[in-house]
Amino acid sequence: MIDPLTALAGASKAYSMAKAMVEAGRSAEDTFMQLSTWMGHASDFAFAEKKSKRVNPFRKVVFSKSVEAESARIFAQKRKLDMQRKELMTMISYAYGKEGLNEFIALKRQVQKERDEAVYKQAEMREQMVQGFLVLILMGCLAGLIAFILS
Repeated sequence: MIDPLTALAGASKAYSMAKAMVEAGRSAEDTFMQLSTWMGHASDFAFAEKKSKRVNPFRKVVFSKSVEAESARIFAQKRKLDMQRKELMTMISYAYGKEGLNEFIALKRQVQKERDEAVYKQAEMREQMVQGFLVLILMGCLAGLIAFILS
């Protein structure tokens, strides 16, 4: 799974390239390929940010950070992506009008739903399998320790 900082960096790079392509008058296909890259990274960032809200007790103890620092970082990253999103939507609106923008938003929602169901559910399932495996190993060690003590 991609971490939020990598996703934000990828989104920023894709945003700059899409903006430069529009300014240079590149074809719509090239620009939308860059826009799709940005959307993918923005989606990865949103998923990673949502996932980080679910606190793992082990991670909370070992990797504890200042609540203020963490919230300030997330706030700044979200604002940066929101600004980029607004500007890209404005560019689409200028290029294709309000109807084109509405069609794009509807397609984006459909693809987002499919991506959530496919990619992110699979990543969560993989993580749950690893955690389950670790719990089984821990239970086996505990059972072995109990058997050793009793014998």
